[in-house]
Amino acid sequence: MRDLFIRKDMAPTVSLLYSAVEENSLRLASNVSRMTHRELYYKGCCQTKNSTAQLLHHIANVDIRWVWRIKENRVPEHIEDIYGPMTDESGRLPEPKNQPGLEELLTRHQHVINELKSVCKTLTEDDLHQKLSYEGDKATVRWGIWHMADHNCYHQAHIEALKKEWKQDMIKNGR
Repeated sequence: MRDLFIRKDMAPTVSLLYSAVEENSLRLASNVSRMTHRELYYKGCCQTKNSTAQLLHHIANVDIRWVWRIKENRVPEHIEDIYGPMTDESGRLPEPKNQPGLEELLTRHQHVINELKSVCKTLTEDDLHQKLSYEGDKATVRWGIWHMADHNCYHQAHIEALKKEWKQDMIKNGR
């Protein structure tokens, strides 16, 4: 039976939200686990889509910013320096520097999940109502954690579509 795990080391609602993020993270890792380097950087038959590598980098980039918003209600400069910008000069998702392999991209993402877990252990039910700055507006901590789970799931659909296109492209080209 599938269910979200309620942890004893977190407040109940915090645990539920964290479990949704963790579940999607595990599913993401499983869905990309057998990708080759070429498939990881495949951008569709017309080379116009974001690659799985870009999407994995983007998910980690967005999520680490949420962790720091929740942690300190701001994103420090060193996080900006490490994870880079959200978009490149043309407004698209940036390529991960030096074309890291799947293991490195998943390790980066797992680091973010570990950071979130650490922060969630400190949150109370009341903390979930705290307001955070988000894109020139405000969002609650509760919404931020939910958004991490939702955003991950959203991009998993893109990754699944890329995987399907990759397979069709390989069949079409006899590879």
